[in-house]
This record gives sequence, structure tokens and C-alpha cells, in this order.
Amino acid sequence: MKILAGLGNPGDQYYETRHNAGFRVIDLLATMDGTTENYQTKKFAFSAAVCQFKKIKIQQHDVLLLKPLNYMNLSGVGVKAALNWFKLKQEDLLVIHDEVSLPLGKIRIQEKAGAGGQHGVENIIEHLGNNQFARLRVGVGPDPGGDKRADFVLSKVSEKDQIQYQKVLLTSVEAAKYWLGNGTLKSANIYNGLEIIS
Repeated sequence: MKILAGLGNPGDQYYETRHNAGFRVIDLLATMDGTTENYQTKKFAFSAAVCQFKKIKIQQHDVLLLKPLNYMNLSGVGVKAALNWFKLKQEDLLVIHDEVSLPLGKIRIQEKAGAGGQHGVENIIEHLGNNQFARLRVGVGPDPGGDKRADFVLSKVSEKDQIQYQKVLLTSVEAAKYWLGNGTLKSANIYNGLEIIS
């Protein structure tokens, strides 16, 4: 089984923010089989982790869709708990998250990389003890930098950028599906150079 873990913050007030791009991609994947999202919620007794998950088959692959609900900066709590509970390996993990250092219209697939200031990824690396997992970085920039960054990622994508943002999310869905059968290197060769325009 593969695990696609989308990062974000729970709650309606965060749903449309840039920081929830990972959750949005998982929600699109969760409905691709023609059903509603139908997540189950799991509270892990051996940790403080709470996650939503759905088991689904994508192109003959058994897939666990995961949304850690402990807020972005504690994403590692849920990811580690899910890997342990479902007895999955890190090489079966793709973490999907917003990336403010990438402009809107770009995505990147990579593995064994640093967090690059993304606090959810930092927390996953901290809890797993290493960076030996794949990531799908969904561009939501441009990065305003400094003190403005936090407010920027917690703001909604502007009306003029909505069409492009939706295309980025849909392209991220296709990239995640491709990764399931082809791995990181082949996926990166196809998707990292794309310019997703409205």
C-alpha cells in the first residue's frame, strides 16, 4: 500500500488558504472514484495524533489518503502514527504540501530533501528522524518574505489567480497518481518543468 499524505490545517476558516493546498489535493483524490470524501477519523491511542484517512484504489494501487489533523506545524505526529499503525514504510510515502518558495503555476516532486522552511515538513522530518521520503511541493508563491510570509500562506488565493490555482491542484492530482506507479525520478522528469498557466 502507498500513502499520500496531504498537509494543511483543519477547520473551514483554513480550507481555501494557500497553506491547505495539500488537503485540497487529497480531497480531489478522495472523490475521483465517484464517491464522496467518506473519510474515517482515527485517534491514535499511543500518541496525540488525529488523522482523517480513506483507503482507495488508484490505477490498481492500494492507496491510503491521509490528512493529519494536528495542524500544519505538528504534521509529523499524524504521519508517523499512520505509518506505524498501517505498517507502511517511508518509501511508500508521498507528502503533498504547499510551497511558498515556488510560484503559483509550478510543482516539484523530490525526495531526500530539506524542509526549506516548510514547518509541516520540518515536523515530519523531526518525528521520522530523517528526510527519506518523497514530496510533492505545490507552488503557491511568490514568497513575500519575512514577517509577511505567515499571513500570506494563511490567506486565500486571489480571485484573479483562482483558475490557475485550480489547474495547479488538478495537475498535482495527476502527478501524485503518476508517482504511485513510476516513482520520484520519472515523476520529477515529467512534472518539474511544467508551466501551469490559466
